[in-house]
Amino acid sequence: MPTFKQASFLPRALESLLAQTWQDWELVVVDDGSPDDTAEVLQPFLSDPRIRFTRLDRNVGLGAALNHATELARGRYLAYLPSDDVYYPEHLETLVGVLEADAGVDLAYGGLRWGYHHYGPTLRGKVAVGREAEVLALPPEGKEQPTSGNLLALVQVMHRRSPHWPRWTERAERVSDSLEADFWRSLLEAGARFAYAGDITCEWVNHPDQRSHIIAGIPGGLSRYRAHYGIGRGEYLNFQPSRGMRVNEWERYGRFAEATRPHRPDSLKILVVGSLGFNPERLLALEERGHRLYGLWSPDPETWDATAPFPYGHIEDIPLDEHWPERVRAVQPDLIYALLNLQALPLIERVLDARLGIPLVFHFKEGPFPSDGLWPSLMRVLRESDGQIFISPENREWYRLALGGQLDESRTLILDGDLPRQDWMTDAWSPKLSHADGQIHTVCAGRPLGLEPLSALAENGIHVHFYGTHFHEWFPNWTRTGLESGFLHLHPTVEPQDWVAELSRYDAAWVQQFTSHNRGDLRRAAWDDLNLPARLSTYAAAGLPWIMRDNRHSLVAMQTLAQELGFGIFYRDFAALAAQLRDRPRLEEQTANARAARHLFAFDTHVGELLTFFRRILATQPFSATAQVALPQGDD
Repeated sequence: MPTFKQASFLPRALESLLAQTWQDWELVVVDDGSPDDTAEVLQPFLSDPRIRFTRLDRNVGLGAALNHATELARGRYLAYLPSDDVYYPEHLETLVGVLEADAGVDLAYGGLRWGYHHYGPTLRGKVAVGREAEVLALPPEGKEQPTSGNLLALVQVMHRRSPHWPRWTERAERVSDSLEADFWRSLLEAGARFAYAGDITCEWVNHPDQRSHIIAGIPGGLSRYRAHYGIGRGEYLNFQPSRGMRVNEWERYGRFAEATRPHRPDSLKILVVGSLGFNPERLLALEERGHRLYGLWSPDPETWDATAPFPYGHIEDIPLDEHWPERVRAVQPDLIYALLNLQALPLIERVLDARLGIPLVFHFKEGPFPSDGLWPSLMRVLRESDGQIFISPENREWYRLALGGQLDESRTLILDGDLPRQDWMTDAWSPKLSHADGQIHTVCAGRPLGLEPLSALAENGIHVHFYGTHFHEWFPNWTRTGLESGFLHLHPTVEPQDWVAELSRYDAAWVQQFTSHNRGDLRRAAWDDLNLPARLSTYAAAGLPWIMRDNRHSLVAMQTLAQELGFGIFYRDFAALAAQLRDRPRLEEQTANARAARHLFAFDTHVGELLTFFRRILATQPFSATAQVALPQGDD
């Protein structure tokens, strides 16, 4: 029984074990560094000599906890009881019976109940074992599997011990919600035979803090995983969920591992509130200039959104508990930098409610159309913040109108909220594919919004190279149709360190494709009119012109940007687009313009401007705590 922060579930799981009709068992409980009262909850059960308890000093992850428990176990067979799951009384007896009846069976599993209304084993179809294929079991028609693609859940399984079988994958190697799937597949590849016990014998309990949900659920993802398991600075993860964004942190961020923070007596203390989007490493540019960073983070970030703890840097995180205001006051920050998206608004409001007496600058990344009743929060934050940063002039004007014209533009700044570091803008340029085969090769690194019908693209000879494994999963029908056309090519997610070498092979890049209807009046604007997608920086790093529908009859933020910088390809239909992409002299000019402007899409380029803005806001505040703070001339 591996367990972490699940004390409330433990009694139910232990009761179900004690109620087994098969009583010849021992339980090895490995507490994987739980910060809750797991030890106290377990104490009454330890009077049973069959139950053994060990606690690890810190959380090491499920795979390592399972390997540790396996080393301690003394039984002939191994079974698993996660602390949030349940055995039915005949579970152990049934599985022991399968293994005892046939010495050729290596692993037995029972059927699984989940969600209080779905029944059945979790394995669909056939699994190849050597030359034969066994039908293990099928769930009821139309029912989904309870885990993220796992062949079997831990709670279902009992297997023989063998010194030749593999160990569980540990966190130092890879983090995935398909950990069990990989282990069972490894057993099959080693020649193990599986057998279904023929009945539903256990229950997989579905809840928000389940490991699979933390890794691949909504909300879930890398930031939630790191926060939930307390993984701090210096531990880099190879995070590979079955659904959602995948990242090898060492490959992406390892170059920042040795980054040092210079000590300066006149440095600013900046409290970052909210989240950091796709490019959290950009804040290192503030550290490199000697400023000290603290973090108060959104508790439920989106799958793609970044919050601490980070493996690099020196941000001091402040826990979001009942004592956070006192901790903030003890730190005495000079300025609060609140960002990014609408999901952070409830937390920013809590900061305003605390009346900390610290100037607050609000930086909003996306288009201003919040849902879920957040409009009052948005308006309050805009009115009560001491400075506002907008991602484009169109956004600032939209907010000015929304505030009835009452926006002090002297307290505003225009700056994209999620720019990457300059590090990713290398000179590793690759030859264009079109130079080799004479065809048109475009790239889509993100959601393929508005690229339909792909058949029309194919008819005009336009290849689309679609990047991002999780995006392929989100658009299965489009992907399948595209592959059939022969003009869609799938590629895994491209990491920032490879943006230039990988993406510069293409002629141009797709942003969101839509038709604007605002006719130059921002009161009519929609989300797409005002949004600057994160992929714009990715494309800029690789020197790629942007492909977008011709909306020059309207006000569209990314269209204005592309026009100003001279690398927008505007089209009305795919035939007209193909003609522009075949105009090689014009395309080369646009490519040169994109390469010349790419530094504008790096956070490092603008960090001095951001600090100057902070200093300007501080200089206008009456607070004595900030009046003494002044950045030296030339720092910015």
